[in-house]
Amino acid sequence: MQPDSGGRLDARLRSSDASGARYLVELSTAAGVWKTEVLVSLASGDASWQGWSGPGEPPEWLCRYLRSALRSAWRAHAEEGWARRVTRWREAPDPRRSSSGEPGESS
Repeated sequence: MQPDSGGRLDARLRSSDASGARYLVELSTAAGVWKTEVLVSLASGDASWQGWSGPGEPPEWLCRYLRSALRSAWRAHAEEGWARRVTRWREAPDPRRSSSGEPGESS
């Protein structure tokens, strides 16, 4: 289901082994839905993916939230095991602000 505003991420654990965990991921905004498989490295917690199915590439801000959410799952996996599902909704960043969160310069 696509949100009316902001972005939604849904990651479902597909498998895990000595190298890490594989999640089937769906990102969605009002503009589209993107799907891929993500590998979370057991050694470093880095999340990596190949290409996305969907209309072009998903928004970078939503990909940053995805990496952050999966990094949290990696930190918790030693005590709790890999999360079976990670779901989040985030508001889209304000386009009037820079990526650092400071008000952008107007021209």
